[in-house]
Amino acid sequence: MQWVMIPIESIKEWSNEFRLIQPEAIHRMKLSLQCEGQLQPLILWKDEQGYHLIDGIKRYRAALELSLREVQAEIFEVNQAMAKAMILHYNRLSSSLSMYEQGLIVHSLVRDHGLRQKEVGRVLRQSHSWVCRRLSLVERLLPEVQAAMRMGDLSVSHGRELAKLPRGNQQKAYEAVVHEGLTSRECAIVVDKLLKARTEDEASFIISHPREVIRQALQKNDLEDGRLSHHGNRLVKARELLRLQVNILGGVLQSESTRQLPNEEKTLVFPSIQALVAPLERLSQIIHQTTGAV
Repeated sequence: MQWVMIPIESIKEWSNEFRLIQPEAIHRMKLSLQCEGQLQPLILWKDEQGYHLIDGIKRYRAALELSLREVQAEIFEVNQAMAKAMILHYNRLSSSLSMYEQGLIVHSLVRDHGLRQKEVGRVLRQSHSWVCRRLSLVERLLPEVQAAMRMGDLSVSHGRELAKLPRGNQQKAYEAVVHEGLTSRECAIVVDKLLKARTEDEASFIISHPREVIRQALQKNDLEDGRLSHHGNRLVKARELLRLQVNILGGVLQSESTRQLPNEEKTLVFPSIQALVAPLERLSQIIHQTTGAV
């Protein structure tokens, strides 16, 4: 199809709701346009309202910043659902769309156009499981988390990890990730620990002390010591597990929720906690006896 020159003011940035664009990517495209000119056309679809952007959002925004009057484009006359499918098609080879961006398109095809998941798979030439994974990612994420991803405050990798949590638990986890400036790997550790938490108090400790939990987890992963036998490594791992549980219990005991417990609950709970002192004292004796024999 032949390229045509289109006034940039007549193009509507319709596809931006499906794209996450970083400012540095626009800057690189500006440099490319200045040095080499426009190497690839914008892909547009046309209806009675004008031209709408399918592909080339970085080129389009860079052209706007450079105050270009016209851009080269390739025009298609398709319906809106097909135009959304074409966004995926034109980005398939470059893999420039994240899983979340793909999910936004899938979600729109289901919600706005009434397509069933299998129909979406046929239109996009993708498997049913591919469609389900991307649809689930969008549907499971809180709007606040999605907004942070759009603003660039949170990466797609962060979002993919947070989506593993029930929506009711995502907000506090998201706030902890942002407040502590956690990397996506650190976020994955916190999410994994939250999914394995057995009580609300344990989950609260993880949210309140994510750095401590991450440190313990990374330390645990590094515990295998080639100088030690299997039993030696078992001793080291048991030590770290005990230290983690002691830290968790200590944090819960010192929490405001513990201080606010009614007396009848304290009467039921505290004796069993106090009973831990005797086993710990016995453990101290065993440690002294064992290490004293070394």
